[in-house]
Amino acid sequence: MASGRTFLTIDLGGTKLALGVVDEDAVVLRRAVSPTVTADAAGCLADLMARVGEMLATGPEVAAIGIGTASMVDFSAGRIVESTNLPLRDVPLRDLVQERFGLPAVVDNDATVACLGEHRFGVGRGAGEMLMLTLGTGIGGGIICNGRPYRGFSGAAAELGHMIIDVHGPRCSGTCPASGCLESFCSGHAIGAAAVAEARAKPDSALGRALAGGEAVDGPLLTRLAHGGDGDALALYARIGTLLGVGIANLVNIFNPELVVVGGSVAAAGDALLEPARRQVVRQALRPQRDEVRIEPAHLGEDAGLVGAAALCLVELPS
Repeated sequence: MASGRTFLTIDLGGTKLALGVVDEDAVVLRRAVSPTVTADAAGCLADLMARVGEMLATGPEVAAIGIGTASMVDFSAGRIVESTNLPLRDVPLRDLVQERFGLPAVVDNDATVACLGEHRFGVGRGAGEMLMLTLGTGIGGGIICNGRPYRGFSGAAAELGHMIIDVHGPRCSGTCPASGCLESFCSGHAIGAAAVAEARAKPDSALGRALAGGEAVDGPLLTRLAHGGDGDALALYARIGTLLGVGIANLVNIFNPELVVVGGSVAAAGDALLEPARRQVVRQALRPQRDEVRIEPAHLGEDAGLVGAAALCLVELPS
């Protein structure tokens, strides 16, 4: 049974669109997941509106709509400014949703939304100074400063995945103009590409045999092999985790957080990824920051976006 108000929550990512009904205690009462329509803006928005309408039509009644999107967002205007992995630019999404469905709505970057969810309901409870990295299709970030979300001057802060860690690195994805971003090395797409390259370089390895057998060689396979103790998979995650640690060390030096949370689908690798990152932070970050910070996996898992969007409603909309 729902506790108090319920919210229709949306996680609009570059790969999947998830909708849910979530109560004030972060219980997900309903959920629906489908591939994100990315061919063009009109199709993406039409599909989103149709699925919201379907969810509202089948109940229960909701108090508001919370939306996290893989986009740079002008939070005060509720407007998508630009998206690296979605065909959306200069879209007044909050107003479109409010006008269409007659409910209060709030829109924010999906990683900030996930960060809010972990801060209110997950591993970050009670943390005043917290950062979150979401490792999925791309890499997003969220910042909690003095117990509140920090969004910067225009609401577009915390694009932590676009921190450059190697100026001679590969070009970043989508509309990002930079090279050598953290996202270029540690996102799901980057890890999948690294796994394929490793499989081709080592045809007699487990990755190589999987590739030869027609199996999908990607991040989930790499994670399964690492959890099974495969040496090549563990070595590859050690390299990726070290690069992640370079990025986290930079953030630790700049922000001095008490907690860095790593979430998203890539975080399923667990300590195969996080232990090399922690070791790199010890090597590279300054004192006292490096001795104070905790680096922990997210607790909300696949529901981070849906629960986070409920947290966004609770934090930003009047009760």
